[in-house]
Amino acid sequence: MSLLLIIFLTSCSPSTVVPTTVTDSASPTAKNLASSTQINTPSPSATIVSLASETPSPTATPWAFKSLISPNGEFVANAYFESEHPSGVQTIEIRDKEGKLIWQIPYQGELPTGDPRPLLNVFQWSNDGSELYFYYVWSPDGGDMAFWWTGYDLQKLDIKTGDIQHPLPGEGLMSFTISPDGTQIAYTRRQDQPSIIYVRNLSTGLEKKAYVLFGSKDYVRVGDIHWSPTGKELAFQTETDELMVQTIYLNLTTMRQRVIREYFFDKAHFQGWTNDGKLEFNEYNKGLYQIVHVDLSNNESVIIGTPTPKP
Repeated sequence: MSLLLIIFLTSCSPSTVVPTTVTDSASPTAKNLASSTQINTPSPSATIVSLASETPSPTATPWAFKSLISPNGEFVANAYFESEHPSGVQTIEIRDKEGKLIWQIPYQGELPTGDPRPLLNVFQWSNDGSELYFYYVWSPDGGDMAFWWTGYDLQKLDIKTGDIQHPLPGEGLMSFTISPDGTQIAYTRRQDQPSIIYVRNLSTGLEKKAYVLFGSKDYVRVGDIHWSPTGKELAFQTETDELMVQTIYLNLTTMRQRVIREYFFDKAHFQGWTNDGKLEFNEYNKGLYQIVHVDLSNNESVIIGTPTPKP
């Protein structure tokens, strides 16, 4: 992420509550993009190829730009640029702990191929290592697309069967993040006007949603979603065309929101949650850099350590 969100720490906005809608919607229809097949020459339109019967030579393994080891240590998922994979196609490979190639997912050819072109990339393993989430993401030079929107077309691969499903409804750019216990996903979609933040149960498809509140200015982007350590709260951000940013707190029990900070682009950076449930900001003020923690129970700000010259 080359474009950092910089945040100006100002006085707290008054608590604001917006109407909440809770929707018990059915689980999205699973889109089985392909079933397991024997190894064939990958093509851009191919979706997934079973390679469980082959044991590749370690020297034949191309360089991966991103690797994720499953939490159970049984598998590793590697994402490759087209120039680094023998097929000449952007590809994700899943290998077992002995190095045997189990699954291969080539670029699916479902997205625009203009410049910049989204990268096929690994996103996250399920907590038990039985599923791999993957998606299409903008490279850092994607600007706001790379920062505010996590990416396109989140998909989920069943490591045992090779079946692929889409866990989220809708098309186009989204911001999404999975809860610490792996059971829920919070997301926003650029297609929604006005913007909505959703919290979906990954097993049942049941979800809650709330319209994203407006502060003193109209925003044009919503994203950068962070789960609290307990999984019971969220913090996310909005931005206007004038580069005014808001950090918004969402209580998942009540689905009520409030603006925690409103700030300009070039004055600070929202870091996320601390282990004790506070929000952390890096603040830049008069040439000095400092870490600030905000206590959500009383909106009190505490400077951590001694301010230092801005790096």
